[in-house]
Amino acid sequence: MIEGYHLKDIVNLNDIIHTPVRLALMMFLLPRGKSIFTEIQEALGLTAGNLSSHIKKLEINEFIEVQKAFVQAKPTTIIYITAKGSKAMQEYARIVSDVLESMLKKVK
Repeated sequence: MIEGYHLKDIVNLNDIIHTPVRLALMMFLLPRGKSIFTEIQEALGLTAGNLSSHIKKLEINEFIEVQKAFVQAKPTTIIYITAKGSKAMQEYARIVSDVLESMLKKVK
């Protein structure tokens, strides 16, 4: 145990978010609220297919919402973080931050 936090808190982190690509995607969306597919793809350096598969996983779990729209007469995919997704990211960040902070206090 690390001052009130068990390492099992890290082991039990939300595995939907805890993969590197989905974590980066959620971190990208959290402060913005929404973004278009191509902006996310460029920021994360992913192929369209790879990004699509991770978006689908987050969408199935209701962490994001995907909408198709026409922007300047071009089809555009807009990705929104949901309230559930925002809450999950905040909880994820709180657990990781608290455990790391407690652990680092013990390192000399």
